Amino acid sequence: MANLSERVPDDTEIEAMTSPRNPKSAENLRHKREVKRRLEDYLEQAQLRKAIGDDDFF
Repeated sequence: MANLSERVPDDTEIEAMTSPRNPKSAENLRHKREVKRRLEDYLEQAQLRKAIGDDDFF
């Protein structure tokens, strides 16, 4: 039976695994993160507006 030991990578190892190797990939990843952030912000604002609207009108 194999002896398995779990090892949690540190922040620098995680960054190295997730960072793209070439500039084009880095730009694409940055763009996707920006779009995701904007969508999350939009959703949060919509939820807040809905919550405020429900309280004011009903």
